[in-house]
Amino acid sequence: MKNTVISYYSESITASLKNSSRLITGRVGFTIKYGEKLSLIGETGSGKTITALSIMGLLPQNVKCSGLEMTLKCGGGKTYRNEEVFKTVGSGIVYIPQNGLESLDPSRRVRGHLYDTLKKNGCPKTELGERALQMLRLSGFPQPENIIDLYPFQLSGGMAQRVTIALAMTGRESLIIADEPTNGLDRENSDNFVRLLDSSFPQAAKLIITHDMALAALTDSVLVLKNGTVMEKGPSKEVLENPRCMYTKSLISALVKNGMKETPVLRGENGSCPFYSRCPSACEKCSSVTVKTAGEHVWRCI
Repeated sequence: MKNTVISYYSESITASLKNSSRLITGRVGFTIKYGEKLSLIGETGSGKTITALSIMGLLPQNVKCSGLEMTLKCGGGKTYRNEEVFKTVGSGIVYIPQNGLESLDPSRRVRGHLYDTLKKNGCPKTELGERALQMLRLSGFPQPENIIDLYPFQLSGGMAQRVTIALAMTGRESLIIADEPTNGLDRENSDNFVRLLDSSFPQAAKLIITHDMALAALTDSVLVLKNGTVMEKGPSKEVLENPRCMYTKSLISALVKNGMKETPVLRGENGSCPFYSRCPSACEKCSSVTVKTAGEHVWRCI
């Protein structure tokens, strides 16, 4: 694990409700190396965002992560373990929200957002103006002086995402967590975002939460979640071009280019596999589902 930036494993994440508790995720584990991108994919409610929040120590009060084992290597070679990792949010860990426009304070100009973040990270007052323009330039604005005094409502979705990247660049990032970063962007701007992420943070590990399979294909590896269960993971090219799990196959079949094939509920009962009720290939053997491997490719199916 010499080149690993983050190693993450949790036994379970559970929510305490009024009269009961609910399992949100089961065992989830992954590692990301320097400069690599891992995408978490799956339907809404599969546990993608809650996994990211557990890394940052930002779970809701009624949600508990059990069996957490986590290490994060930050600048200078310092390694943080388990709950120590939470202290690095905003510096070692940088979060890029789902919607850049919604994450910005509508009453403040871009300049104010950048200045606040730069001050937090120790930038001298005399260098704020120059550093703010530099961050905007590096995040894809060729004429940052035309952007810096705009309010969020004057920005397009793509521009707002580039501003959030500029804000992220003010830290000493080791891990970038991007939650649905291309939501609302067209294909060209989505691809530009990934290129910008790589050029802006060449050494950082990147965890990308997405529904966008085209975006997932641009990452190094993929982890597929269904109802909090890891269904398949491995190199993105291998998983997306040769999926072994029926759930991953259904996600790919649902793409527009593949005919948007639905996976309706086929049976009322539940099985040991989270996809059992909708799986067209379910059979008696599904009661003994095991994890199979082929090199780095891991899947959960018969």
